[in-house]
Amino acid sequence: MSNLTFNVCKRENNENKVNLRRVGLTPGIIYGEFLKNPIPIKIDSSDLKRLLKTNNKGSIIPICLGKKKLNCVVKDLQKNYRNEIIHVDFQYTKPNERIKMKIPIKFSGQENLESKRLVLETHITSIELQGDVEKIPESIDIDVSNMNFDNRILLEDISIPKDISVLSDPKALVAIITN
Repeated sequence: MSNLTFNVCKRENNENKVNLRRVGLTPGIIYGEFLKNPIPIKIDSSDLKRLLKTNNKGSIIPICLGKKKLNCVVKDLQKNYRNEIIHVDFQYTKPNERIKMKIPIKFSGQENLESKRLVLETHITSIELQGDVEKIPESIDIDVSNMNFDNRILLEDISIPKDISVLSDPKALVAIITN
């Protein structure tokens, strides 16, 4: 969980999103099973960039909306053709709530492969997991430093925390070592 609390403001439905972006704000929404209605929000674009830089997509992020503190995860980002964020979706989560999340896969030890003139060819960069929000890892780390030519990593080979379900095909190829 992030140590920083990010401030957002409630957004009126009739506020022009283009004008918000012009003044440095990004429109967004907070939704969740335990909220009566989705909450339209606006967040300072520089705060949003800092939030995304210091947290993974699976991170629990404390969002301050007025006097309420909501623990949320980034569920979706919409970007324009210049790769600028134009909208953000947060999902409000309660402690021990079961949610589905796409978690990034991070590979380490690639420099050892390069010294052997081998290359890591990745086929899957994230895994869809389901479980208690506090138990889902922020990322899946795979060490490839001791792998050799033609070694393969399947989803079923990856160590996933107990009580977490993998929703993707366990036989799916994550990566292969080539030359």
